[in-house]
Amino acid sequence: MLSIMRTGITVAWSVGVVAVIAAVGVGAVMLATSVASSAAPSGPAESTPGPTPSPTAALDEEAAMMAELGDGYQHFGHGTSIPKNAIAGCPEAGYIFLGSDDDGPSHAEHLGADLIDLGPRDFARGTVGFDAAGGIATYTVAAGDVETVIGERFCIYNGMALGMLNGYAGGDAIQPGDVLTLNADLVTDWVSPYPEG
Repeated sequence: MLSIMRTGITVAWSVGVVAVIAAVGVGAVMLATSVASSAAPSGPAESTPGPTPSPTAALDEEAAMMAELGDGYQHFGHGTSIPKNAIAGCPEAGYIFLGSDDDGPSHAEHLGADLIDLGPRDFARGTVGFDAAGGIATYTVAAGDVETVIGERFCIYNGMALGMLNGYAGGDAIQPGDVLTLNADLVTDWVSPYPEG
């Protein structure tokens, strides 16, 4: 959500610019464009490297986000926060993180609460598989199952990420009999189903 917070600031700034444009009129925009065009340098632009963000700067941004959101959210790190009590019946939710940190290698990670099974329901009637320690590990898809409802059954806030976690590209539907890994920590070789570039 850190990126969402940054986007929120950008949106607020954009709305402010639109309000100023509306108040001043289009003529000011045309004048500003004309002045900016005539003031542009004719040679190649020189860039000055900016300061390299320190790890503490990232922590400060995360702390600021947590303070802004308040106690009504679960904070997972990776710039991710979700509303508490977002899934009915779940004391806390888990979250599937798929991505990378600081341009590192992409990986899958389970964040937040351990998986719990709230029991079969419409659109999530499949069977559960367990790891050697007895923790929820896999799920065998039943006819009519839907990723988001499977996620809700196991207190996974972003159940729609189950397909991508398991190598399905967008538009590829899960099928009855498919075995999905639910615990993202068990997917140690995760690769995005979408090519980079």
